[in-house]
Amino acid sequence: MNHADVQSFERFRAPILGELEDLERAFRSTLRSDIPIIQEICAAIARSPGKRIRPGIVLLASRCAGGDPDAAGTAGLAVELIHTATLLHDDIIDGHMVRRGRPTVYARWGATAATIMGDFLYSRAFTCLGEAGLEEIMALLARVTNEMSVGEMIQLQHRRDIDIGEQGYMELIHRKTAALFCAAAECGALTGRGAQRHREGLAGYGENVGLAFQITDDLIDYLAPDRSVGKPVASDLAEGRITLPFIVAYREAPAERRRRVEELFRGGVYPERDWEEVVGFVRDFGGIDYSLRTAEELGRRAKDALDGIGPCPERDALCVAADYIVDRVRSYAG
Repeated sequence: MNHADVQSFERFRAPILGELEDLERAFRSTLRSDIPIIQEICAAIARSPGKRIRPGIVLLASRCAGGDPDAAGTAGLAVELIHTATLLHDDIIDGHMVRRGRPTVYARWGATAATIMGDFLYSRAFTCLGEAGLEEIMALLARVTNEMSVGEMIQLQHRRDIDIGEQGYMELIHRKTAALFCAAAECGALTGRGAQRHREGLAGYGENVGLAFQITDDLIDYLAPDRSVGKPVASDLAEGRITLPFIVAYREAPAERRRRVEELFRGGVYPERDWEEVVGFVRDFGGIDYSLRTAEELGRRAKDALDGIGPCPERDALCVAADYIVDRVRSYAG
């Protein structure tokens, strides 16, 4: 992250810094096991923490809704366990050997262990919610976990499908990514006295932030192929994932340029050989600019969804998060 991004990220965390530290301790505690291989893998997972954006949204949304801090902490923990489980399974599906600069569980222990550990994390998430008696939140996250699984299957079905189109892509990223952001904000609302009053607005915030997050993540794959961005670079097309920048360029390109990329897809896209040509194609026909404008509009919608919440530091922090998610791609876009 550049200096401005770091500042934005710290402003997002500032109102809930103590709660995030508590959540980090709870995350490490819930991963402890007396089974040596589980303990070893869990220790490796704990050494490579993410930014905790999703549980941060839970905690901030809960504060906006006058929520119970203990319930919010448990819900945030469950959301992060579910998110981490999806990453373990994604790494198997995509064959990722490195994540956040470290070897993946898949790379170190193999597909079987990574699959079982993902299942272990899912089960821990729902165990925590059950023990806390958070039935409504448990039901919500169960539905969302199912929706994310369906999203993975749809993505598999559309692998290397250059005709998926913008609508198909948006439906896919709703299920695969935005659904958990939406649920994180809803979970926060459900811990509070203003649950029903604020639930719709917070859910709208989470949905739009989640869509913007995935679009900017997909943009970074085109804009930063030589930088450390937390996932294998130039990975999307190489693995057959058709994302918005390419979809738009393919839609707008003349027939002869479309035929050329169709030839590339038939033979397989190899980053070391084809990446500059593909990036040039996406830039030339507006894929990057359109995707960035779309992410900006989604960020604005996310902030507008919070209009029903009175002024408070937590609402401001949620707005900062929406800006951060969009702005993180600007330093690459130039």
